[in-house]
Amino acid sequence: MSVQSDKPLRLCIIENGLVPDDLRERFGSYPQMIERWIAPALPEASFACVSPVSGEALPDPREYDGYLLSGSRHSSYENSEWMQDLVAFLQRLRDLRKPVFGICFGHQIMADAFAGQTTRAEQGWGVGAEKYRYGSPVLQDAPVFIFHQDQVTSVPPQAEVLGGSPHCPNGVLAYQFPALSVQYHPEFSAAYVQALLDRYGGRMIPGDVAAQANQSLDTPVDSSPIARWAAQLFRSGETPTH
Repeated sequence: MSVQSDKPLRLCIIENGLVPDDLRERFGSYPQMIERWIAPALPEASFACVSPVSGEALPDPREYDGYLLSGSRHSSYENSEWMQDLVAFLQRLRDLRKPVFGICFGHQIMADAFAGQTTRAEQGWGVGAEKYRYGSPVLQDAPVFIFHQDQVTSVPPQAEVLGGSPHCPNGVLAYQFPALSVQYHPEFSAAYVQALLDRYGGRMIPGDVAAQANQSLDTPVDSSPIARWAAQLFRSGETPTH
């Protein structure tokens, strides 16, 4: 169980992707979604945002107590200049033992930075609500929101697979240094996934995948246990796996 600390925390959310303009007014940016998701579990935290995808420089890694990495429409193996800078930044955070929590693209680029690999998965798109199973008592098996076609296909040597699904077996990674990452989107709401499906279904997302995803959104999803788990990481400065 997560216990609130009296120590204030300064966390930085790294924005790796941009919400489509027509959806941002309704749902906010990805950093805003992430803050709404995790803030109830971390009332002692304040949040800043840096947007390398928009050309902003990454901070001094010692400036914040911990970092959260957003998702992105980009693939980590594009290896663009801002991604190369982010990889070097993540390696520095590891050396400093700064807590890091990665989501979707964040999960993937963390794996790349730490000697794993991300590829376009042969399983194709995963979209909607899908049940994840965990090999650790830290989280209970539960449905989560997914929206991806890339996956971590080679697990970093200092990482342990804590959970996944038939579609994405390496979906949750815990590192030997203070870092956790998930392929799914604990910050998403069913309404936002529905809006993405309305926008991309039958185009970027194959019609049959979109139809199945639409049906799956009737499944209740509660991301608060994941927020409490991430909060343990930032409070303790250690990876919570048990």
